[in-house]
Amino acid sequence: MSSGTDDLLSQALTSLNIAGTGLDGYTFIEVTGTTQATVWKGTSPDDNKPALALRLTPKPFEFLRRIGALINNVREVECPRTLHLAQLTTEGRTWTVQVCTWIGVGAPRKPEMRVLGQHLARLHRCMAASSLDFTDRTLSFERHSRPPSDQPLPAWYVARDIWRDRIHAWQSLQPHQVATQPIHGDLHWGNIVATQDGGFGFIDFDKVMFAPPVFDLAKLIVTGMFRAADRIQFQTRKTLELLEGYESIRALSDTEILALEGLAVLLNEEIARLGEVYDVPAYREHADAVASWWIARRYRSPSDPLGIRASRHPTSRPADQRSTQDVLWRDEQGL
Repeated sequence: MSSGTDDLLSQALTSLNIAGTGLDGYTFIEVTGTTQATVWKGTSPDDNKPALALRLTPKPFEFLRRIGALINNVREVECPRTLHLAQLTTEGRTWTVQVCTWIGVGAPRKPEMRVLGQHLARLHRCMAASSLDFTDRTLSFERHSRPPSDQPLPAWYVARDIWRDRIHAWQSLQPHQVATQPIHGDLHWGNIVATQDGGFGFIDFDKVMFAPPVFDLAKLIVTGMFRAADRIQFQTRKTLELLEGYESIRALSDTEILALEGLAVLLNEEIARLGEVYDVPAYREHADAVASWWIARRYRSPSDPLGIRASRHPTSRPADQRSTQDVLWRDEQGL
């Protein structure tokens, strides 16, 4: 642990003591945190005291209080329970100190996709039952900058253009066609943990938002189902198992499936954008390779790119979607 991080931990514990929350007897070790939060695991020699997670995050105190009230009422799946909150101001920055229950036994090594899908559907069901208002936390995408006209178009840009019908489906989904609700909002594979009973728990709810639940599914697919070897391979079977498990608890409409495909294209573009903003070449390279997969897929399987529809409706054949499309952005013309 660095001296700077050690000092932050000391200040966080002091702020908790001032707020009336003592954690005497606990020993804290820094663990891998999120891009913004620093996380320590606290353990006690007293076997009757559970392990704790101490998080230091720039998210506002009141927002973390709202999230705690929401997630503490999730009973069907394992999630961290917020036990204490405090504020810390140091070097001109204000942090929220959050003490949660420690859940899970590490990252899932060979996740059973159907079980994971069921657990996610149960999480969504519990979150939908809440009366708490999160309508101020709607989903929006930050546009990637337009490529310079004197350079070849990157694959992510071409993929977005040729799959505009799916992206429009996602955009039209948000206001009225499918119920929106509180969802996780950042459900990549690093935010899933294995539990002792062989199930799954979910952590890091700092990006809770009010959006269609299919967004969480799309992010899981984008961040885990495209494998890079000599070429990008999409794991169709695992994706179908994930969706089968999910739909055994909560059915998905055809409109949601269409939107999921558009979200996969948009989320891949977001990975490319983050790769440029934070100068992570691996992000850019992976996003470009996945976008190339989408470009090829448009011509090989225009009506069922992820292989989902044939499995859900084996007796029906989806209509070809390669019709004339409107431009995605008003200031943008087709290729």
